[in-house]
Amino acid sequence: MRRIPSCLFLGVAALICIYPFAWMFFSSFKTNKEIYQPTLFFPSDYEWDSYSGLWAGEFLSFFDYFLHSILVSGGQALLATFVAAGAGYAFSKISFRGSTWLFGVAVLVILVPKQALAVPLFEWMAWLGWQGDLWSLALPGAASGLGVIFFTQVFRKVPDELIDLAKVEGLSPVRTFVILLPLIAPALVTFCFLHFILSWQEHLLPLLMLDDDNMTLPIALAKLRDSSHRIPESVGMAAATLSLIPIVFLFGLCFRKMKTALVELSLS
Repeated sequence: MRRIPSCLFLGVAALICIYPFAWMFFSSFKTNKEIYQPTLFFPSDYEWDSYSGLWAGEFLSFFDYFLHSILVSGGQALLATFVAAGAGYAFSKISFRGSTWLFGVAVLVILVPKQALAVPLFEWMAWLGWQGDLWSLALPGAASGLGVIFFTQVFRKVPDELIDLAKVEGLSPVRTFVILLPLIAPALVTFCFLHFILSWQEHLLPLLMLDDDNMTLPIALAKLRDSSHRIPESVGMAAATLSLIPIVFLFGLCFRKMKTALVELSLS
């Protein structure tokens, strides 16, 4: 009986969170007239014209933009995870001159908004000749101050005895770092997934860095908003629904590892 109020509260909260996504999914089958009736939840007919038109490239090159987002977000997440994990290992297990100052720089990166770095990044990518290319997003995204702090805390929980044992065996710091990675697998999966989500929904940097041929999905979806309504609103709803598939899939795949990492951090 004591759990009934908690279950009711959680059920109402879950319905509130799910409702916008469910409305978006069912709106992908509606006509414009039905979409502009907020109280109408279910469509009168279920036709897959919006989805088939997107994959056929009738409204825009949806598959190309979808693939660009996968490559940029996945590459950026993997690269950022590797760099942040290496930096966290160095700050927590290796004593070197200037470590405190460098760790402060990592904290400063969190405090500086991306809007303030947009113009310098644009000039840097133009100088490298990567402006308009997908690499112009992958490289800046590899620097994550939050990731450095996160993995520093994670590696501090690794016993120092393992580091001493690796030194006795004559292993280099790089080899020791690689051997320790399986011990922090939940943290690696958690950070990689969160960074993937942040990169997937990024708007500012792709808008500045990429050209029309290499556009990512969030920017491409803006093309579906037409004031003349030549493109049905259901197409935009279908595209937004399809854009959630990678996130939902990865969340279901990584949920157990993420839960383990969050529990360990909360207990530390």
